[in-house]
Amino acid sequence: MRKVYMPENIRNIALIGHVGCGKSTLNESLLFTAKAIDKKGDIDKGSTTSDYTDEEIKHKMSIHSSASFLEWKEHKINIIDTPGSGDFSGEVRPSIRVAESAVVVIDAEMGIQTETEKNWYVANEFKRPRLIFVNKIDKEGVEHTSLIEKIENNFKEPPVVPIQLPIGEGSNFKGIIDVIHHKAHIIDENGEYKETEIPEEYFAEYRATRDRLKELICEVDNSLTERFLAGEHFTDEEIMEALTKSILQYKVVPMLFGSAQKNIGVESLLDVVLKYMPSPSYIPEAKGKNPLTSEESVRCIETDKTFAAFVFKTTIDQYAGKISFFKIRSGELSTGDEIYNSRTGKKDKVSHIYMARGKKQVEVDKITAGDIGILAKIPDLKTCDTISDPADPFAFEPIKIHQPIYFTAIKITKNDVKALELLEQIAQEDLTFHVEYDSETKETVIKAMGDLQVKLHLERVIKMTKAEIEQMVPSVAYRETIRKKVQAQYRHKKQSGGSGQFGEVHIEIEPLQRDAGFEFVNDIFGGSIPKQYIPGVEKGVHEALTAGSIGKYPIVDIKVRLYDGKYHDVDSNEISFKIAGAMAMREAIKTANPVLLEPIMNVNVYVPDSHTGAIMNDLTGKRGKILGIEQVSNTTQMIKAQVPLADMMTYSIDMKALTSGKGMFDMEHSHYNELSDALVNKIIEQRNKALEVMQ
Repeated sequence: MRKVYMPENIRNIALIGHVGCGKSTLNESLLFTAKAIDKKGDIDKGSTTSDYTDEEIKHKMSIHSSASFLEWKEHKINIIDTPGSGDFSGEVRPSIRVAESAVVVIDAEMGIQTETEKNWYVANEFKRPRLIFVNKIDKEGVEHTSLIEKIENNFKEPPVVPIQLPIGEGSNFKGIIDVIHHKAHIIDENGEYKETEIPEEYFAEYRATRDRLKELICEVDNSLTERFLAGEHFTDEEIMEALTKSILQYKVVPMLFGSAQKNIGVESLLDVVLKYMPSPSYIPEAKGKNPLTSEESVRCIETDKTFAAFVFKTTIDQYAGKISFFKIRSGELSTGDEIYNSRTGKKDKVSHIYMARGKKQVEVDKITAGDIGILAKIPDLKTCDTISDPADPFAFEPIKIHQPIYFTAIKITKNDVKALELLEQIAQEDLTFHVEYDSETKETVIKAMGDLQVKLHLERVIKMTKAEIEQMVPSVAYRETIRKKVQAQYRHKKQSGGSGQFGEVHIEIEPLQRDAGFEFVNDIFGGSIPKQYIPGVEKGVHEALTAGSIGKYPIVDIKVRLYDGKYHDVDSNEISFKIAGAMAMREAIKTANPVLLEPIMNVNVYVPDSHTGAIMNDLTGKRGKILGIEQVSNTTQMIKAQVPLADMMTYSIDMKALTSGKGMFDMEHSHYNELSDALVNKIIEQRNKALEVMQ
């Protein structure tokens, strides 16, 4: 029976950073150092623990977050290796939510890269303590002094300070200085560390770094500040205690150095995680509610309370079925227990519990508060679900997921049913990947974070289903409205033996304010149209509103007033007035100066200061209106704009090119606006061609 770890002996860490910085290699080295695996895997050979899917092996990059665990000095460390590509950033937020701390991996050769900076701000949002591991410190050309300065200048919230210093530059790297314990560890000819005194030529740098460390950690205690200003001596124990408090109070981020490839600094990293990173009890309570009563409640990391857990990831294996990763916030879960899904209201019996080490699953009998586990073959579970004790149902607060910013339409010409089923499964795994059918444009549209995300998911679908899939830019769902008030009437009369059809309708239409919708007013007096036929008129009006006179787009922002009409005692019925209402609407719209409307999006673009001008010019060139600029960090500005959706369909690609991948943006629908006359003919021509295809 595998040991059950209590919360105080558990550490949950998320590895975050830019693609290629070495997170998966570091994960491999951590597992190997702790003897959790017998041999280190290799990314080039497709043998790493965390990158195990066919797509990850083929493209040599993390596409999914992957969980592993190791045991180190009577503690259990759960590691979540997250993707470094912005296209798969949807995997990062749930991972950081369930991890109490993060290890930010920085490539010493490349420095601070785009996704590293983005993920730093996600960690800030969740207020997660973290440490920095500067990887590949032994690469040719790396100069650690300037690298440290850049990292410290870029990340000031929380501030960063090294607790180690490299000895030797780049390929001449020789060892590490321990700033806290004022010792040096030199790598000997056998590759082993040998403890020595700090080399004289590094003593000034060591002293300045130690003073900087003391200055930062003194902020947690006024008495320490007074002693620091007085120049008093601090013991190593006092520094370690103050550093621990500073990290947990979000006042400092320690920085370490090493090489995951060569296992340099990895053992030290494990020790620092145990010493300074928090246990699951760091987050005292998680808010939520009873899904049956909506009564607000909380769950704490306590083993003797009722069970509640958050499902932070689901994946579908073609052999094992659905696999759900969960983090327990309270109580314990044992084999044979019954669980309650707060979203579906369904109960399931737990037949097996596993812990993950990449694709390998280790079965356990019980798992407790603060720990991470796996449930297999529970088909109704989805990412962000809450599972709890049926006797005490609970639902955690939902997590904010990035909204898709890249759009593509697809046409499946072979094995469409199987392909769509698999796409829907992928959408359950990846919450930033949406597959929707647009009833207006008659297109299947994929909404995602980027073209790479779509490309890799479609590769998977094509490989598994042999489908033939074509991509194209989606059609925009335009609208129509009117500019002036007009009146119209229509008489529907049909006689073909027996009872006929008769209905006459007089209406007045006028434009409403933008985004006001639709308003129907019944102004019939004196019984010119009996009450029982009024609903028929309104149904006919609604029917006519589904296709305007310009491009057969829905009509919006219009008021329709029914003010007169005629009926026949024998031949009138509801269908007659429905037809009359629809035809009267169509006649009225033709003379009401109809106009085409296009959707306008609120767009927030986050870019380095140096790229602000280029982005503003590009947005203006896309018919955008700049609303303002805000400084959101030391190096980043947010440009607020309103831009037509038609010009934003491929913006994620355009922005990457303009900012060398350093920008990011979000957008949401704002309103509809009149389309300029210069563009109407082009849109109508495209619309007519599309309508011909639909018929």
